Amino acid sequence: MLPLFQLPLFPSFRPAHKATRLAALCSLSMTLFVTGCGSNSSQPAAMAETVESGVCEREWILENLSVDGREHKQRMFWQKMWRDRPYFTCDKLGFVRGSAGSNPYLGKFELADSGSIHWLKPPKISRMVGRRDSGELEKDFLLAMPRVTHARTSGDTLILEGSDGTRLEFKPAGYQAVQ
Repeated sequence: MLPLFQLPLFPSFRPAHKATRLAALCSLSMTLFVTGCGSNSSQPAAMAETVESGVCEREWILENLSVDGREHKQRMFWQKMWRDRPYFTCDKLGFVRGSAGSNPYLGKFELADSGSIHWLKPPKISRMVGRRDSGELEKDFLLAMPRVTHARTSGDTLILEGSDGTRLEFKPAGYQAVQ
């Protein structure tokens, strides 16, 4: 086993004296320590949750939808089967997918750490065999999604909002509402 002074940490950097090599190693260690402690955040950078990571790490089931003055909260109550309720997922590449209620949809967006949303490809029903007729809820869901310009979480609720008053509220899949 080589002593610490003879470790080839930097093969191209070969000081003539062991003391110089030790000084260089200590200097590098101190620089890494000082720059690592210079953050203003109260959380380490690796632990700070962004909107994007919080949103795209789970599947969300629609709880409430408001678009063009219509609200669909009461309809959600009666649709206990998840396959009949719109849901939302996304990934780190920005692909948005799920079910609009009767049919699957696909879209693509950019989600900033601040929560702002820019749609690259608005969600549309995916092409498939045996496409089902869209009900009023599905039509309003697909109308509302491209209008969304901001995402935020409040507790265990995902809120997608548009500047025109459009609002969608989701709960994580598997969430059981207390009634």
